[in-house]
Amino acid sequence: MNETINTVAQKVQALFKETHDGLVTNENRKILVSHNGTFSQELVGSLSNGVEKLLVSKGDKRIVIKRMFSILLEGLQNIRLHGQHDQNGEQLAFLVIAADDDSYKVHMANMVENSEVDKIQSYLDDLNSQEEDVLKEKYLTVLSNEFMSSKGGAGLGLITTRMKSGPLGCHFSELNEHQSLFVLEVTLPRIKR
Repeated sequence: MNETINTVAQKVQALFKETHDGLVTNENRKILVSHNGTFSQELVGSLSNGVEKLLVSKGDKRIVIKRMFSILLEGLQNIRLHGQHDQNGEQLAFLVIAADDDSYKVHMANMVENSEVDKIQSYLDDLNSQEEDVLKEKYLTVLSNEFMSSKGGAGLGLITTRMKSGPLGCHFSELNEHQSLFVLEVTLPRIKR
């Protein structure tokens, strides 16, 4: 049993490193923030506030800073609330934020059940195909509690993230016969002062 636990943790660690290194090597971006492990409520708040201060210091416009703060808060809360636990009870997840002169790239990852992969992919494909007015309508519908799950808004964070950034990327890496790592990729254009 411990062999499986270590294998899952090692796979998540390897995917984190691959994402981190790929942003630097393949995309020529500078890593601003990276974390691999669990996300407590305190860490979510600290990361969100720290990134906000960092973007202010880099001279980004207030609208970019507010969008990033919202994307991080939604994404990290999603990891905390919806991320699966491994057999050791750990919630394996990661965050990498990288930048170049034109945009920020945010990668957030958490474990999901393999049975949910197609559903998540379809939902993101649907969100990416929608125009802004349809997304706003969908947001208001979910907000009015018509489609609430036991853990919160049914995709409300993903809708918000899509509205704040544009099309969302994602990929899934199978960890074992029950779980995969879901990596959400968000690109946020920079607007300089």
